[in-house]
Parts: sequence; structure tokens; C-alpha cells
Amino acid sequence: MTKLIRTDTYKGFKFKNYFQFIDDTCNINDDSELQRYYAEIYPKELEIDIGNRFLEIDITIKDDIFVYKLFDKRDDFPFFIVRMPDLGGNIPSHVFYGSVMSEILRIARATLLYQDFLIKCKELFSRMISQGTSLFLLLKQVKKVLLSHSGAFNSFKKTVQDIQKDLL
Repeated sequence: MTKLIRTDTYKGFKFKNYFQFIDDTCNINDDSELQRYYAEIYPKELEIDIGNRFLEIDITIKDDIFVYKLFDKRDDFPFFIVRMPDLGGNIPSHVFYGSVMSEILRIARATLLYQDFLIKCKELFSRMISQGTSLFLLLKQVKKVLLSHSGAFNSFKKTVQDIQKDLL
């Protein structure tokens, strides 16, 4: 990368917004330069997946706006994975419901569009119901997180009741 920046300032400028964290790479607004020049940057033995995902966030540009939403590669696995605590396990119920509340907040903070938020929350609700909770108690957690962390949900411009209704 350093050699490329030194030898061609124009190319180097295209990598000013390049970020890498372990095996995740992101180069924002690079006009696809990373795809064209990754062979000059990385050894041929290294397989690199150049896409629109970085650190569990799917990023696309739509109508000149960066649209981001939560991405979990485990969604694409062809087998079931336990991701959250099971209410039938040996943990206090407040830990179980606290983890649900935290996950709802994480989804909201990592998602721009309300529809994408709903999709992920409905998937979470389905998993949690299959792991022992009731829809009523999940909706109670939604209300709790919305009231205690309202700033994370302001961009959706929805009331607590609207969100609870939409999740049904």
C-alpha cells in the first residue's frame, strides 16, 4: 500500500479512506480501485473478499446516501446456530432479557432504515421465541429499550406503540 501511494499519487489518493481490521477491508468512495489494484497490494496467497461489508455492517450507496444495516454471516450458514442465551438454560431470566434488550439496541444503532431494523428484530424475536420466551415479554423489552435509549431510535420517527405493532 505504501509503495503504491509513493509511486502513483492519484492511486494513493483513492486509498485515503481505506480501512482494514484483521480480514475485513473497506475502501469508501474509491471508484472500485481496490478491486483493480489489490494484486499490487496483497500477496497472491491471500484471498481477499472485496465487498460492501465491514465489521458486521453492510454498506451500500443508494440515491447518494450511505445505507447501512447489520450483517451477520451466520445468517448464510446452512445449519442452525444458537446465538443468544436459552431461557431454559442455567442463567437468571434478567440476564436472558437483558441480552435481548442489548441486541435490539445493537440492531437499531447499526441500521439506518426502519424496514431493515424490523427485519432483523423479527428474526431475533423468532429465535428468542424458539429458545423459550413469549412474544409479550419480548415486546415488553422493546418498550424498555425504547424508553431508556430513545436516541438510538429517533431516526425511525416511530412511537413505541408503532414499533411494537410493526413487530407483530
